[in-house]
Amino acid sequence: MYTIIYFSPTGNTYHLAKKLKSNLGENTELFRMEFLDVDILEKNDHLILMFPIHGFNAPRTVKRFVKNLPENLYKSISILAVGCNEIWVNDAVSLYVNKVLKYKNYSIVLDEVLAMPLTFIMAFPDETNKQLFDKADLRIFEMAQKIKSRTITKRVVSFKSKLLTFVGKAESPAARMFGLELHATKNCTSCSICWNNCPEYNIKENKNHKPKFGFKCSMCMRCIYDCPTRAITPYISKFIPIKNGYKVLD
Repeated sequence: MYTIIYFSPTGNTYHLAKKLKSNLGENTELFRMEFLDVDILEKNDHLILMFPIHGFNAPRTVKRFVKNLPENLYKSISILAVGCNEIWVNDAVSLYVNKVLKYKNYSIVLDEVLAMPLTFIMAFPDETNKQLFDKADLRIFEMAQKIKSRTITKRVVSFKSKLLTFVGKAESPAARMFGLELHATKNCTSCSICWNNCPEYNIKENKNHKPKFGFKCSMCMRCIYDCPTRAITPYISKFIPIKNGYKVLD
């Protein structure tokens, strides 16, 4: 009945996707977006796309997936974006996704933003993180009820929100430069986790069996936070990853 496809570099969106699956019931499929072959997808009643917000936009990985999504697979689609707040600054994050899906004749049921802790630059206090987790869990229950009842949400997007989304597109080229800064320290054990899990295929194994970073980085932080020895770090922009790390573990 329902299909959830999520992109979750550091775990926040995956946490919520599992909660949503539990609330929607056993007739719900759950797929990780990156590396997913769309040819294996079967027709279903409703698709829920879930992804983090990157620079007031959907991540590059998500945009590529939506462009490749076949027509007529689902009767309707919901979009749940995950950011650090639910205020106006994130109102326009799904504009591109909406445009592509509507061009493919999909009807949109939900278009919502859920708040979870930040995973870069600034760490929230533990108390704030817990409040966000608790509120997000309640919101996921609310989203499940709306999806079941096919309650359509119509988002009114202000000009200032659209402007932020336009300006936020500058993050993509900045992310590519950030990728060129990344390197592995002597703590690297050549475990292969980073190059096997990069959603943009930006990491290759070099002749010394260490990661080599290219120009396709989307600054999703997965390689940094997934590294078991915390060996991956930028040369200059060391303020971007949270010093003590942040990752949902459940």
